[in-house]
Amino acid sequence: MRYYDTGSVYESPQAAGFTKRLIFSGWTVVPKVVSSLVSFEAERQAFAGRDHNYTADYAHRGGGRLDLRTTARTSAEPRPGEASGDRRAAAMTAFILTWPSPSLAELGDPRPFGTRPDPPSHGAAELGQASAGRERLRVSELMDNVEARVGVAVESLVRSAPEAGPIDRRWYWAAPLLLDKELHPSAVDILLGPDGAYYLGGGSSDGQGLHAHMAEARAMIDRGVEALGRPPDDLTEVLAELAVGGPAQCASRSINSVVGLEIPHEGVLANAAWVGAAFRNFFSAPETTAVVVDGESKDGAGHAGVARYWQEVLRHCIDGNLQAVLDEHSHVLRDWLGFLSLDTEDQRVEAADDIAYKLADALDLRTSSYRVDIPGRKPDGPGVELHPHRMRSRFAVAFGHQTLDEGGEARIEAVSKAFNSPFWPFVLASTSIGQEGLDFHLWCHAVVHWNLPSNPVDLEQREGRVHRYKGHAVRRNVAATLGSGLVDAGLAAGADPWNRLFDLAVAARGPDDDEMVPYWVFHRGPASIERLMPNMPFSREAAALPVLRKTLAAYRLAFGQPRQEELVELLGQNFTKEELERLRIDLRPPLS
Repeated sequence: MRYYDTGSVYESPQAAGFTKRLIFSGWTVVPKVVSSLVSFEAERQAFAGRDHNYTADYAHRGGGRLDLRTTARTSAEPRPGEASGDRRAAAMTAFILTWPSPSLAELGDPRPFGTRPDPPSHGAAELGQASAGRERLRVSELMDNVEARVGVAVESLVRSAPEAGPIDRRWYWAAPLLLDKELHPSAVDILLGPDGAYYLGGGSSDGQGLHAHMAEARAMIDRGVEALGRPPDDLTEVLAELAVGGPAQCASRSINSVVGLEIPHEGVLANAAWVGAAFRNFFSAPETTAVVVDGESKDGAGHAGVARYWQEVLRHCIDGNLQAVLDEHSHVLRDWLGFLSLDTEDQRVEAADDIAYKLADALDLRTSSYRVDIPGRKPDGPGVELHPHRMRSRFAVAFGHQTLDEGGEARIEAVSKAFNSPFWPFVLASTSIGQEGLDFHLWCHAVVHWNLPSNPVDLEQREGRVHRYKGHAVRRNVAATLGSGLVDAGLAAGADPWNRLFDLAVAARGPDDDEMVPYWVFHRGPASIERLMPNMPFSREAAALPVLRKTLAAYRLAFGQPRQEELVELLGQNFTKEELERLRIDLRPPLS
């Protein structure tokens, strides 16, 4: 449910109808083969404009553009606003992506605020007609509005800046710091205080690069605007992009709305910095970089390409409506983690910690690899020898422990958390280990049965992984049907957009709908649980599919009954589908 229109690829029909894929197979080799080959094809298309080969190392594939690099100091005396020491931060623009500026978070909120009327009492069709009046903003209109607000906020900073001389590009990262020092000094004290390195490092306070960048930030704040030269002409434009699309700013607003803590609160600042650090690492990965820069040639990875990459990340986040993505994900995480009541500040802080941890953990899933043996002729005579190679797996992964590309292992829990996020991987392939007791519904409503299960119990278990409370299909339908009503009605400041959207959905229930609507079932809309069965024609499974579908209907009648197999067989032999429907036992609570 985007808040503004950009015309980007994310708004294409293919992207608008996209959902992740959950693959089940009875063959142990399938998850590894599918994840390797699908990831290979995704990477091949992402790197279409590059001139390196598949086996090139991390740096040659374009990774590490947002690393917190340092350089040796070229002179004994630091420039005004710089920290002293043997080494200095090479580019503070990577650091500013991690900085959760409360000033910019407040100035750049893209959500549709306005009056909040009582929920309507009419049906969904009437609601759709009533709320069709106001359209979403175009991104150009949004950015113009934010740029105007940012311009007013930074006026006091740039007023005393030099009007002549060389352009000082430090303004891009210094202005948010100085603005926060002026408007939210306690936030600066928290982020640059004793625990700041832990927050801004995403849980790791070690590293020369991070400490060098924090020292640079402290030095700039101590010296103030007098340490800076002439501002760039596009300063307010770039700051507006940082305010709207900066990952740390988006995380601040999402945490604020779903748990009810104010944006300058330490619980919001710490967790937004944590998420910002995770995004910085995420956008530094070669596979992600290739998508952001649209598979540019190797020349684009030079100094100029690296220097402008942080702005390309911001524009990519704006084009992808990152704020809307994080709002939705934070909302479902709050419910999934069990935070249904947030009555005290301690509960809100705990919820913020857990939501941020899960979000950052999902972004942190590293590229794993599998060994493959490629047969070839022996060079010195007849026969065949095996040549071992490694294949990376990132776009698609197998459900299980993963051997990481750089060494080490990713646990099965990390794979599950990453799949239950709006980010990579987009395909999860599993054997029967993943078909019971696990949730994969947060961003997936499509199940691929690579092999048909032998009985309806297993089929129901597989598809039950994505048919859950506030599942992806439910949210897509609610947003498609009632999202325009949210834009038209507007939000109270700091409100959770998805709380409001489900309030509209409850108000739009039909007379025959029960409490399952809209949280478990909401059929009005384009999405449904997708069952994909790539069975070969004339195969044994193609013949077994009609029988399996018939017994599945009987199994749903037999749920919870003793000796289910015998009851399913009896019902399947003696009753038609219509007769079975009349025998259905309704376990739902009465409406009144």
